[in-house]
Amino acid sequence: MRVPASTIWDTRIQAVCSVVCCRDGEDVEFWMCANFGQAGLDPPKLIINPNRVYPLEGAVRREKRFSVSVFREDQHELARKFIEMRRRGPDKATALGVEVRMDGRHGIPFVPGCSLTIFCELDEVLDTGDHTVMTGRVLESRKHSPGQLPLLYPEVAGGRPDVATRLTQAVSRLLSTLGLQERLRQFLVRRRGGAEKPDLPALTYHDGGFTDAEIDAQEPYGFVDRSRILKPPATPAILKRKMRVCVAGTGSWGSYHCRLFREASPEVELWVCGRTEDRTASFARRVGATGYVVGLERAAEDRRFEAMSLVLPHHIHRMAVEAAASGGKHILLEKPVANTLEDADAIIDAARRAGVLLMVAENMHFRPDVSAVARDMARGDAGEPLYWNAIAGGVYRPSGWKAKAEQMGGGVLLDIGVHYLRTLRLLMGEPDRVLATRAMQIHTSMEGEDSAQVLFSSRYGWQGHMLASWSTPRGDSPDIVVAGDRGTFHLWGNRPFYDFYPARPTAAVRLVSMIRPASLAQRLMRPELGRERRRIEGKDGTGYVTEIREFLAAVAENRAPSATAEDGRRDLEIALCMARSLRTEAWVECGVTRAAHKSPPSI
Repeated sequence: MRVPASTIWDTRIQAVCSVVCCRDGEDVEFWMCANFGQAGLDPPKLIINPNRVYPLEGAVRREKRFSVSVFREDQHELARKFIEMRRRGPDKATALGVEVRMDGRHGIPFVPGCSLTIFCELDEVLDTGDHTVMTGRVLESRKHSPGQLPLLYPEVAGGRPDVATRLTQAVSRLLSTLGLQERLRQFLVRRRGGAEKPDLPALTYHDGGFTDAEIDAQEPYGFVDRSRILKPPATPAILKRKMRVCVAGTGSWGSYHCRLFREASPEVELWVCGRTEDRTASFARRVGATGYVVGLERAAEDRRFEAMSLVLPHHIHRMAVEAAASGGKHILLEKPVANTLEDADAIIDAARRAGVLLMVAENMHFRPDVSAVARDMARGDAGEPLYWNAIAGGVYRPSGWKAKAEQMGGGVLLDIGVHYLRTLRLLMGEPDRVLATRAMQIHTSMEGEDSAQVLFSSRYGWQGHMLASWSTPRGDSPDIVVAGDRGTFHLWGNRPFYDFYPARPTAAVRLVSMIRPASLAQRLMRPELGRERRRIEGKDGTGYVTEIREFLAAVAENRAPSATAEDGRRDLEIALCMARSLRTEAWVECGVTRAAHKSPPSI
């Protein structure tokens, strides 16, 4: 008895796995291919049929040249990287951590280390539905690993094997060895009343096909998502020489900065600056500073230290930076960069004219779980990012300058909101529109908003939501949730792990679902069974210490920091759009109006 194939994928028993590469402007596009074939011998031609929704299809049309690199039989992990990669993600080579070389003779990118690479020039394009048939004239066929067998599709089909998959494969191999696999299949077919002829086109479409209407529905969002500009730093920085730093600000957050500098490096000699003699002297003793200076202007002119950390009210940021820059001090400026874009531009220009380093203190840029999830998402773990959700804040009653809207620059959105804006930009990208609304005011003694919720929208097809509140407790819930079509991430903040919930059922879920009766399986099923808990290395869960280390290392190494002042300006730009939306109760455009990640010149 022969059992007919259910989908076209069932016919790829002996298909050879390869990756098709093509230049796409300054980028390189990839497509994992298991069905390229011979189209002619004289002249030699081959045929590929990429899906129209994959960026590579358009790239081949434009560039007219491509390569096909055939995987060796031992390159399972490399092949899976290309299978699991995010389809619409840019800069796939960096995201996947794979090497790409540009062939000097043909000007075609390829993946080195494979069994064979075939360099082709586009010969003909046939529009045949959701897949485009392309024939390529072979320019050169180059063997890299003679004698190595190619990797076959069944070896990597079905995703990364887990315990349940390996168990199923082991049972299948045992039955095949004993000659029982075909008998069991025939028995099951007869029990179901015979082998029904499946609707091959319908099942193939259901498994991975698109109609023209479905492709047209995706096209407005773009087949490449280029909204993400910011990326987290690759590795933590280390200070390798002695450095004297003065912290300006004697409040609780100034005290916290002193503690962070001491924790960041034993090479730091700490100084402090305050407004009055008695208070500053007492503060210096309490934080263990080497010495202190009274008055910001005197501190800016003091030659005993080379850098300053400005932990001051928002409305005096411009004055403080201009003073410190004029004294030649490198500056770490607490967020937000300013209350207005005019002040932000003046701050950035003052540092540039003085030739000093200016970094806006934003710990979220260095939070380890944010960095880890950004890399996981770029690799394709969550698939296409669709939704970002943040719950920020807690019960807090601002007083003093923080309760004054003009000095504060607003309320909770500018104070806490810019933190989570940075995570939105790192994980999802740049929003194009914002809509802010709010409930009734609880802290009526403060002039700015004590809570608000914001909806973010991107022309590339994703959305975000943030609730920032000083009037409600957050409880024990993840502060950031990122959902994609392949899975969802839960970020907890300051915990040594983050959670991933894959769309594909985990081994534990599949095993429990086999339990009978079904009512018992339902009682045993728990949400944590569908979770992958991923551990984080290091102890700096908040990112504050890593932020300080980056500032110190940037000063010592005479380079721009990984989180630039321009990044802080963009955060402010979006926050001000949120504030405007809150006032007008309407959508506000917030597309990038100035280079969002333009580094200042070397110091």
